[in-house]
Amino acid sequence: MHEVWCSGCGAHVADVSGPTHRYVPSAPGCWQVFGEVQADEMQRFGYPPAHRLVVDAYMAQHPGTGEDRRDRQSVFSHLVALCAVLEQSVPAGSATRLLGLVVGSRTDFPVLTRSHGPGALTVRHMLGADSLDDYGARARDWAQAVWQSWAAEHEMIRAALAGTAVADSPRGEPATRRRHATTARPGGAAR
Repeated sequence: MHEVWCSGCGAHVADVSGPTHRYVPSAPGCWQVFGEVQADEMQRFGYPPAHRLVVDAYMAQHPGTGEDRRDRQSVFSHLVALCAVLEQSVPAGSATRLLGLVVGSRTDFPVLTRSHGPGALTVRHMLGADSLDDYGARARDWAQAVWQSWAAEHEMIRAALAGTAVADSPRGEPATRRRHATTARPGGAAR
């Protein structure tokens, strides 16, 4: 089978025709591998915390041109999640909520520029994981490589993350969630 390079991440993938994401540019073969990785993950591991890193790494590694607000939003928000998990040890579930807070707090997103290429690892790095621990380690390595490829934008991403007050949270939850979680219910019981 003939192979091509994915323009988004540089992975060597099958030259197939097929679907791709509307605003996350990739070769159809790369999108297919991403789907296969996710299907294998669900069959073997359920919905592990590493899933958050896999999705964020893939999406951030395939930026659009910036002409569409959705592609700017995608890269920005997935980099926020990578920063939260990799630099602040925020649990995957809380990183998902952060994405919603960051996206909901903005009307537009800047065009971001990678410091250098797409990173040394691609979605193909996830193929062949032999255990949940191996899968998690591979996801973390890939996510770290993608995060480093955006080093020129780290300060902007960290500032957006700081705006959610997650940095002050002992559990990695946004401050608005913590306040809500300790609000007293009528009758005096805290929720």
